[in-house]
Amino acid sequence: MRLVSRNFDKGAQGSVTLIPEEPEDMWHTYNLIAEGDQVRSTTIRKVQNESATGSSTSNRVRTTLTISVESIDFDTQACMLRLKGRNIEENQYVKMGAYHTLDLELNRKFEVRKAEWDTIALERIEMACDPTQSSDLAAVVMQEGLAYVCLITASMTLVRSKIEVSIPRKRKGHTQ
Repeated sequence: MRLVSRNFDKGAQGSVTLIPEEPEDMWHTYNLIAEGDQVRSTTIRKVQNESATGSSTSNRVRTTLTISVESIDFDTQACMLRLKGRNIEENQYVKMGAYHTLDLELNRKFEVRKAEWDTIALERIEMACDPTQSSDLAAVVMQEGLAYVCLITASMTLVRSKIEVSIPRKRKGHTQ
């Protein structure tokens, strides 16, 4: 993970801007963001325009939103973090208080603001941004007819592949 900026005041209130670069960084982000935090990121919003004649057209517009996080969902397969919450800053396309879901993805910058940063969250940022912490180990876990190829990192285990093969049983009376 790359730390772009860090801004804290004396009351431990402030924000950090991060860019996740690896799948493990999304796991750190999932553990860093809590309900009630404010997250700012770019997103795509469907905007409907109504003409004077009454016909409407819809366009997809890329915009930057800041939401107050109400729910967090981590999709390990897509390596994506979905944050649902209400818009808390003025925006041309989204009304104040309107619900929106931000999708945090790899290599997309986002900003997290907390009312109070605790030492655990600050240590998590330091650990995620430290390149010496990203030592990896691969493991293959096998049993009869089934194998998992796993990638083990400092904070999580990722299943990279599942291999299933049916193994025929020996039959009585079958000789050559």
